[in-house]
Amino acid sequence: MSAVAVAVVVAVLSPMQTPYDTVFDQVKNLKPTTSVAAVKNIVLRRDVMELQLDSGHAYLLTPIGGRTIGIAFVGNGSVSFVPPLDIERFNLNRVLGDSSLNDPISAAVLIFVDSTADELRRQLKFEPTGTPGAAAGAVNDALDYLVDGRSRSGDATLLGSVLNGTSSAYFNAYVQRKRGESVLIQFDPTLEEEVLLLRRGKMLGQRTETVCQFQREADLRDGVSITSKQPEPITVHSYDIDARIDGNYKFSASTTVTVSARAERQQWVRFSLYSELDIDSVLNETGAPLTYYRRDTWSPLWIRFPEPLAPGKPQSFRVVYHGSLIGFGSALPDVFDAQRRDFKTVLDSWAYIKNTTTWYPRYAGNGVYDVKLTFRTPKALKFASIGRLVQADTQGNTIVSKWVSELPTNQVSFNIGEFQEFPVRDSRIPPVTVQINTRAHELIHQYLPSSRSALQDVGTDVVNSLSFFSNTFGAPLFSSYYATEIPYFHGQAFPGMIHLSWSTFLGLSDKGEDESFRAHEMAHQWFGIGVEPAGDRDAWLSEGFSEFAGMWFMQLILQDNDKYFKMLRESRKEIRGQRGKSMPLGLGYRALESWKGAYSLTTYQKGAWVLHMLRNMMIDGRTMSEARFKAMMRDFYETYRGKRATTLDFQRVVERHVGMSMDWFFQQWIDGNDVPTYTFAWKAEQDSAGFSTQIRIRQTDVPETFGMYVPLLIKFDQGESFVRVLVRGTSTEATLRLPARPKSIEFNPFESVLADVKTEAWN
Repeated sequence: MSAVAVAVVVAVLSPMQTPYDTVFDQVKNLKPTTSVAAVKNIVLRRDVMELQLDSGHAYLLTPIGGRTIGIAFVGNGSVSFVPPLDIERFNLNRVLGDSSLNDPISAAVLIFVDSTADELRRQLKFEPTGTPGAAAGAVNDALDYLVDGRSRSGDATLLGSVLNGTSSAYFNAYVQRKRGESVLIQFDPTLEEEVLLLRRGKMLGQRTETVCQFQREADLRDGVSITSKQPEPITVHSYDIDARIDGNYKFSASTTVTVSARAERQQWVRFSLYSELDIDSVLNETGAPLTYYRRDTWSPLWIRFPEPLAPGKPQSFRVVYHGSLIGFGSALPDVFDAQRRDFKTVLDSWAYIKNTTTWYPRYAGNGVYDVKLTFRTPKALKFASIGRLVQADTQGNTIVSKWVSELPTNQVSFNIGEFQEFPVRDSRIPPVTVQINTRAHELIHQYLPSSRSALQDVGTDVVNSLSFFSNTFGAPLFSSYYATEIPYFHGQAFPGMIHLSWSTFLGLSDKGEDESFRAHEMAHQWFGIGVEPAGDRDAWLSEGFSEFAGMWFMQLILQDNDKYFKMLRESRKEIRGQRGKSMPLGLGYRALESWKGAYSLTTYQKGAWVLHMLRNMMIDGRTMSEARFKAMMRDFYETYRGKRATTLDFQRVVERHVGMSMDWFFQQWIDGNDVPTYTFAWKAEQDSAGFSTQIRIRQTDVPETFGMYVPLLIKFDQGESFVRVLVRGTSTEATLRLPARPKSIEFNPFESVLADVKTEAWN
C-alpha cells in the first residue's frame, strides 16, 4: 500500500481519533465546571446587544487547549437587542412579535474566542466550589446552535478558531428568555454582515433560522458598503480542475487549489465537497499527503497545512476524488409509462449533474477566482463547460478538452450527455451552441405531441434574447455561449452557459412561459453573473431582474401585452394572498429559512414587480417612451459590470434617472411587505372654464404613510391623456381641469402599481 493510501485510511476510515476529532469532541462536550462565581450587576455589551446579569452564578466551561471559550450564567438578568435597520426590526416583529428584544432572562451561555473571559474575570471571582448541574441544560441547548454531532461539523468560525488557536471578535450569547423562545445572538467578524439573531429552525430538517442579520453598528453609521469588505480569513486565487467522465458517467477528478491567508495562523481551512464524492488523497505542492477530516456522506472538508499559511503568500494543494456526481434519468418526473422498456432505455441515457455548486472543493465566501478545466470525456458524448475552449484533442475514444474562465468567477459547471449540437451563428451576437437530447425527445413526443418545432423555438429565443439584452443592457461578457438541456424542471446560469429544463424543449405551452423562462436564464448573463448581488439580501438583483427581463423579452418578441399582464396579475394575486406573513424582498435568501415558498414569491415575482413599477413610473406620459427606464437599466449594468452591487447601489442609479430621492419607494417595496388596495371614484362636471373632473382614491391595507404615484388613463371621444397622482394616506382627492368631457378614466392602467383596484360610485 502506498504512503498516500495509508494516509487516507488513517484520516478517514480508521476509528482512531484524528486531530480534528479531538477538537470537535472538546467543543461538542463543553460543560460547566465547578469553577463558579457569584454575579451581581454585570453588564456585557457587544454591538447592539446589551446583556445585564443582575444576580446569580457564572460557571466556567471546560477549557479547550488550556483556553476558556465558554461561560454559563444562571440567575436573573435581561437582554436588549435593537436592530438598527427598519427591515430587520420589521422581521424581528414578524417572527418574534416585537421589533426589539428587551426581556428578562433566566440563563445565558457565552461562547467566544474574543476577550470575554478576561473581561469577566476582572469583575468576577471564580472559585472551585460550585455545582455545575444547574447550567448543563442551557449549555447543551446553546451547543445545538453551533455544532452538529451527526455530521461532526459546526460553525466554521468557531471550529476554525479553536483548531487554529486564534482569537478574534467572534462571540455568541445564547439567552433563555423568561417570556418567549430562547435565541442566540452572534457576532461573526468573518461575515460581511457580522451581527445575527438566530432562533431554532421551525422547518423540517432546519437547525436554525436567521431572524436578523446586519452590519456592525459602526459600519452602518459610517456608510461602509459590504462590497468594500474582505472579511474571510482565506483568499482563493485559482482552481485547476482535471476531470474524467467515462462512458458510464463515472466521475473522477484531481483539483489543484491555490490559496493564501488574509489573517494570521490559518492552518486548518474548511472547504465543501459534494457528499457523494469520495476523497482519494489530499496532497501538498510536493505531493506529500496532508492531514484532512471529512465525515462520510457529508460535505464539510477540513484540510490542515503543515504550517500556517503566510498572509499574502499563495500556496497550492491538490484534492483527488471520485464518486457519484452524475446521475441518470431518475431526475425526470414519473409522468410517463416508465415500464415501457424503450422509454426507460432513453431515460437511462439522459444524464444529469447532481450538484453544480460543490462538485469541486469549494471555499465559502463571495470571492472569485481564475479557473482552468481539463475534461476527458467519451467521444460518443457531447460536452460543454464554462470558459473559453482553448484546446480539444481526440485520443482514441476520448476527447481531451481544455477550458479557461474568461473572467474570475465562483460559478463553475458543465454538462454532458447524448446530445445533438446545433450551432447558431448571428452577426449580432457571439456564437451560440444549443445541445438537446433529440433521441429522448423523439420518444417523448410519441406521448406528448407538439405541432411546433421546440428546438427551433429554443434556439430562436436564446439568440434573440442574447441580442435584445446586449442592445438594452450592454455588451455581453463572453466570447461564446452554450444553451444545454438538463432533465430538471428548473434552469440555471453560469458564465457563458445556461442550463435549460427539458420541459422547455417540448413546445407544449403557448402562454409565453417558455419564452420568458429561456430569456430569464439568458438574462442572468447580465444580472447575477455580469452584475453579482453583493450579499444575501440583494438576491433580487439577480433573480428579480432576470424574471422581469424574461417577461419583458416575451412581451416584445411575441408582441403580446396580454400575456405579459396576465403573468403580472397572477403573481399579484399570489403576493397579495400571502402579504400578511411574507418576508420583505430585501431579506433575500433568508426567505428560504423562514417560510416555505416565500423565496420564489418574493425574490423572483415581487422583484420583477418592482422593476415593472419603475418601468411604468419612468414612462414619458406624453410620448409613452421608455427611454428613461432603458437608460437607467443600462447605466446600472455598465456601472457595475464585473462587480458586486447592493440594493442601495441600484437605488442610487434609479435616483440619477428619476431626479429625486427614492428612499420612500425602496423602503415600501424592498423593506416592507405591504400591498395596497385602492378604491377609485370620479365625476366630471362642465363649468364656465371647461370640464372639471374630481377624483377620489381610498387607500387601505397599508400604513397611512404609504404613498405611490399612480397613473390615470383618461380617454376622450378623440384622444386620451396619461397623468399621475400621488396617492397617500387613507383618502386622496384632486380636481383635474380637462379639455373635454372624459369618456372613461382607468385608474392604475398597465398594472402600474402592485395593488388591488376597486371602483365605486362618487356618492
